[in-house]
Amino acid sequence: MNGHHHNSENHRGFGQGGQGKSEGGYCICAQCGYTVNHQPGIPCKSIACPECKTALVRSEIPGIKHVAKSETVAEVKPELTERKILYPKVIAEKCTACGACIEICPTDTIVMENGKAFVKIENCRNCKKCMRVCPENAFILE
Repeated sequence: MNGHHHNSENHRGFGQGGQGKSEGGYCICAQCGYTVNHQPGIPCKSIACPECKTALVRSEIPGIKHVAKSETVAEVKPELTERKILYPKVIAEKCTACGACIEICPTDTIVMENGKAFVKIENCRNCKKCMRVCPENAFILE
């Protein structure tokens, strides 16, 4: 599927959907149509398209190729492009190498290096599941 991720198991009951904090829906690139499932609590604009490097926007329709606005996030809100996105990072001194973060990571982004967990941020989708599961609180956002 050309690297695009679509989920056919997106179920919604009556009255659900729309923009905002609802569950379901998609984060999509307004330039190329790259689509990922929306993760509640993670703003789509905090995810960069791996193809175009632009911030994603929210959509309820998977794989749409045309977005109502042709402007990029940088054009509409340039202050957003100046912000640094913070990713989970392991504090090596606190890590006990229990592997809980590796087990929970949905993208296999966390690996063991020198007996400590290490986050490869280029693959991280910033879900922060690793931070929530770590018994040693060995993660910070950096």
